[in-house]
Amino acid sequence: MNILVTGAAGFIGQHLVSKLIANGDCVVGLYHDRVAHDLPCAQVQGNILDFRRMLEIIVDWEIDQIYHLASKAIVRNCRLDPVNCMNVNVMGTATILEAARQSDRVTGILVAESDKSYGSGPVPYKESQAIVPEAIYETSKACVSHLMRAYAVNYQVPVTSVRCANVYGAGDPNHSRLVPRTILRLLDGKRPQITTGAERFRREFVYVGDACDAYQKIMAAGKWGQTFNVGSGECHTVREAIQLICRAMGKENITPEEWDRPKTLLEIKDQWLCIDKLLSIWPEYQPRTMTDALPSIIDWYRRNSIV
Repeated sequence: MNILVTGAAGFIGQHLVSKLIANGDCVVGLYHDRVAHDLPCAQVQGNILDFRRMLEIIVDWEIDQIYHLASKAIVRNCRLDPVNCMNVNVMGTATILEAARQSDRVTGILVAESDKSYGSGPVPYKESQAIVPEAIYETSKACVSHLMRAYAVNYQVPVTSVRCANVYGAGDPNHSRLVPRTILRLLDGKRPQITTGAERFRREFVYVGDACDAYQKIMAAGKWGQTFNVGSGECHTVREAIQLICRAMGKENITPEEWDRPKTLLEIKDQWLCIDKLLSIWPEYQPRTMTDALPSIIDWYRRNSIV
């Protein structure tokens, strides 16, 4: 099968590409302005906002399925540049869906949303509840959700979407995220950091390999026009998550330091997911716990990071 992965050089994209290739698929990774030289797949250059180029790639490479992961994903940057965030996340998705529709050959599309779309709604988040975004990033992802369903209903485009919990794993280049930031600070001999008032916020974490496996199962299920939550069922307060990392690194007696949260940083207090819908199509799903996953992740950062 010929599969196009947008955002293939990103954190989740690289893990997904490796899994698809291991399955025997022919994978084409889309990049915008830089080649990921160590990415084990064919790579093509293109901008997801360029409709003609996206259509050309789909047709020329005889693409059967698309995993659309490319987006503006750093929350603070989206807040500082909202028009570009909306342009890339919303119009980029519209361009991919329209190119797939006009190619008349794509048999399945999976679009990455975010659990942030639920905003401060009741937890655990369920796919059937209203999405109530407030910040710029989560609003862009909520728009993606509506686009996905509109293309499925109006044009019968075979598209589904996923809303992931906080994804963690080896190779995450966004060092502002809790897991890599904490690991790197400890490796550098520094104390972990917690923003003031956030230590009791609850978060769900899902290992990147488990998320990628779930993506493939959801694509295979062919539940077009529907959204699936992808999580682990494992929730921790921010402080508890930091303590797990400290324990895995043999530094459990270290006390995190607090730093004042910027007034512009909008954080949702509690975020975790109901994954019953995912389990309905994949009853065997058994995601890793953080305790099991952290040692290999820490080892990767120890071997690959300059702190």
